[in-house]
Amino acid sequence: MMNTNNRSQWKIFTPIVVAVCLMTACSDGEEGKEGPPGIVSISIEQADTLKATIEKVAIDAQTQVQVDFFLSNANGIAVTGLENLKELDTLGLGIAKLAPPQAHYHITQATADAAAQNSAVTTSETASTTDAALQWTSYINNQVEPATNAQANAVTQFQAGIESSCKAACLTSLGAGLYRYTFSKTLTAYPQFAGLDTQYTPELTHRIYLELKPLANSPIDTQLINSVYDFVPATGQTVAADMGRKVIAPEQACFRCHNADLANADTRLLMHGSKRFAFEGCVVCHTTYSGDPETGNSLDMATLTHQIHQAKYQIVGHKGLLYDFSNVTFPGDMKQCQQCHIADAAAQSSNYNIPSKTACLDCHKAQIPADWNSTVAGLFHNREIFAKPWALSCSGCHPDSNNPQGVGLFHNAAVNTAAKLASDYQVKLLSSQLSVEAQTLIVTLQVQQLEQLPATQAMIKSFWLIAAGETNHANMPVNNGQRKVWDLLANTSDVALNITAPNQLTVTISNLSTTDFGDLSQSKLYSKLVLCADKNTGFAIDCNIANHNVSLSALNTLTLQGQTVTEKVKVDEQACRQCHDQGLEDRVLSAHQMRGIFEPTSSCGTCHAPQTATALTDGQCQSCHSNDAIMYLNAGIMHTPGADQIKPYRTINNTLSYRELVHSLHAETRTVVGFDNPRPELTYPNAKNNCSVCHSAGQLDLAGLSAEQSLLVAAPDAVNNGQIAEYSPTLATCAACHTQTDSLVVHARGFGGVYQSDASGGRIYQAGQESCAICHAEGRSSGIDKVHQ
Repeated sequence: MMNTNNRSQWKIFTPIVVAVCLMTACSDGEEGKEGPPGIVSISIEQADTLKATIEKVAIDAQTQVQVDFFLSNANGIAVTGLENLKELDTLGLGIAKLAPPQAHYHITQATADAAAQNSAVTTSETASTTDAALQWTSYINNQVEPATNAQANAVTQFQAGIESSCKAACLTSLGAGLYRYTFSKTLTAYPQFAGLDTQYTPELTHRIYLELKPLANSPIDTQLINSVYDFVPATGQTVAADMGRKVIAPEQACFRCHNADLANADTRLLMHGSKRFAFEGCVVCHTTYSGDPETGNSLDMATLTHQIHQAKYQIVGHKGLLYDFSNVTFPGDMKQCQQCHIADAAAQSSNYNIPSKTACLDCHKAQIPADWNSTVAGLFHNREIFAKPWALSCSGCHPDSNNPQGVGLFHNAAVNTAAKLASDYQVKLLSSQLSVEAQTLIVTLQVQQLEQLPATQAMIKSFWLIAAGETNHANMPVNNGQRKVWDLLANTSDVALNITAPNQLTVTISNLSTTDFGDLSQSKLYSKLVLCADKNTGFAIDCNIANHNVSLSALNTLTLQGQTVTEKVKVDEQACRQCHDQGLEDRVLSAHQMRGIFEPTSSCGTCHAPQTATALTDGQCQSCHSNDAIMYLNAGIMHTPGADQIKPYRTINNTLSYRELVHSLHAETRTVVGFDNPRPELTYPNAKNNCSVCHSAGQLDLAGLSAEQSLLVAAPDAVNNGQIAEYSPTLATCAACHTQTDSLVVHARGFGGVYQSDASGGRIYQAGQESCAICHAEGRSSGIDKVHQ
């Protein structure tokens, strides 16, 4: 027997509870005599919230398991009556041990011997100081045959599970909210299978998983329980962090993109008939050896997660339904393990560096040769395919003292190289001097480790200086967006460069037309440096032999007149990067290069080159993606065709105005027609109305929004160019998500809004006409922060 979590039955009462005690006397003694204090509790029918704490686990000599748990509400008040609850919906428990991983497919010994012979390597090659990372093995397993809807790869599979049918029959009340669950069988009485090691080993770390939901209609966010308890039966102690297995912290990994709110039915990570959400409970059943018999796919948690995010996974799951994840869009780079396996976030975060048979194949199937012998060693011991890891011998994959990172050295090379070069080659804008009379601009930049002109440096691939004017200026100049890009590597007559001090570069721009930039006090200067690098070393190298590019944006921005930019921040850059890793730039560039329209050598790319974009939220994207952007899509160099050239498919949900573009993409309301090449739909994993995912407190005060220019787009029923409709700025922002807008439109028009008005004769909306912010600004009576909770 063991008791590793002693809980006193005496609770610290809140004043409300004390008042209840006083009113009821809290006495069970004889009349006129004070009895012992009563235990405050509520019945299961009265509890609005539930939580369970596993307090004691006992495993006797016959391997009979008993689990004691305390059931309370969110305030810690004991909840009674669970054992008598009619129609108890969910009560399930599982138990697993932490042991060496077991194979997914059960193969005959003859096949195994042949595979080993085919993949044989020398003794020196097989030597490794790293054991396979321990995995969970459940004591409760089944052998499952494929159903009638099986696919071609169908095969009999093992499946780990929990005990979920016994429910109240296995439950005993110990009083005062304390319950004992006795597993219906001893550990040795559950089905045993050849090739699957389920021998009870009390010296190993064990995990108890408990799930509970009292009624079918119980609120999931307040009354669904998923709890785990890790302990060592031989000692009766809960385990230290380094004895367990926690390879990710869901708060930092899963929930950086997904929504942790179980109350949100659209986006919560809730599985198996709305019963399971806790990652550390999932791994009790999603083991290395568990498989889906209908598809033949592994149910291992690593495989499932990796392949879903690569849109390569199918499973016949709950109620025999086929779940196809081929439309999932992952916004990051699957090769960057550190996105989810964040260093030091969990006790075993670094375990991803230890090779796993299934996990390695999850991503490397594309490299399988035609003569592959179907063994993991047969693929990864191929020195031609994996030449770089083999250059480090075994430690190229298996961590040892020579390379503690193991395969992580290669998986995280891009991230580590980017971090190193960002530190080594920082760019900062020191000053800017604008002469309107002389039509010149002099900008001084500080670049670490730059002692010669950029064009002479073999490791510099690109170096840009970018100027952008006020995005929504009333009189747009012919270059749309008031944006100009100067290539600091090109030898042009209007750009002169000089090294004026160590690590200091002065750029003189001549023949500058300041009218291109509208209000100069609202202009911005940016800079971007692109370095060639060697991912294997982390150093910048000659671009002719480099295998990686690293983009570095200047640490700051200035106005053309040299002042520090103090524009109000409307969205968090880090919030964007939280889901969109550093590889986002490549995808943005790819999107802009459809049919070659914005390639650097094309006419549009000469001025508007999207490869110079420095961040998603610093205003540079908006300098092109303005309210007038779609008027210029048919433009030649320095031409402005105007509203009569707006294409009929460029409606409110296919505009290029930045706010509406971003909102419609994430709300999945965006149409994807364009360039004769429809793009795939996106799958945004969070709540569409959860503004706080991208916007911090104070960023949604709507200040100045109504003063901006209205949006002109194609009318909903347009068939020809120039059939346009007008939206006032606040209403346009809302309409990007709110596609069913009948009631919204009537309300908005009453407060100065313009919606789908015919603007063929020119804009109707007057700056400042909307009064939406009076009620809907953050913090107001009907603020966005309230109506979008």
